[in-house]
Amino acid sequence: MGAFRRIERELREIDLLQECAQGFERLTSWQYHMIAGRKGKTIEFTISFDRADFHHLAGLHKLKDNARIQTGQREMVMLDILAGRLTLPQIQKSAFYGEMEPRLHPLSMLEQFLDSNDIIFRYNAKAHAFSLIQADYLLQNDFEGNPVYLFLAKRNNDDTQVCRTFFPKSGTDYAEGQPRYTLLRKEKRNLETGDVIVQYDRLTPKHLNNQDNDMRKEYDFSVLSNGRRTLILTD
Repeated sequence: MGAFRRIERELREIDLLQECAQGFERLTSWQYHMIAGRKGKTIEFTISFDRADFHHLAGLHKLKDNARIQTGQREMVMLDILAGRLTLPQIQKSAFYGEMEPRLHPLSMLEQFLDSNDIIFRYNAKAHAFSLIQADYLLQNDFEGNPVYLFLAKRNNDDTQVCRTFFPKSGTDYAEGQPRYTLLRKEKRNLETGDVIVQYDRLTPKHLNNQDNDMRKEYDFSVLSNGRRTLILTD
């Protein structure tokens, strides 16, 4: 029975690693556009996703004794995980695996993290003020009762933000002393279809949102003809 449970646990962990990669692969077709405000000032940015980003988010850079991961092309490493050519049991052989392990369960929920309207925004006008982490913004949410941090930084040669690193709180409170901003509007944009889901909106007057709800069916029917649909989700 003990051996069976060990095998069952390994299979579940393998599925978790691939689940993280599969979830991130889905996000590569989307962007999030967010507006947050504080004391009359607003910040506005768009988050984009690239396969190469997965490497750092999953903590694979921690595995300093794994030459394949350290020297391989980051996008190819993710594709190997998706295809089952690189598995968690292989990665667990690293002496540094314990440094990446806490990231996996939260990472499997990254899309839900970003879809949530409970995100706490932190921003400091002094560039890269988050300890040694080179980041412009800090997004915070909870996972199983524990704060999880998502750091964003400007993507090279692009106006969008990259998910620089993502991990649960384990000691340092990275939000301490950072100004807190309130979410004002959040859109999720599908790059393949052009569809836009308005997940949160405090900028549009409520009576206009109510009118949109009354006209939802008529609007959805009208936009089907040009292949573009916009949904507004309100509390």
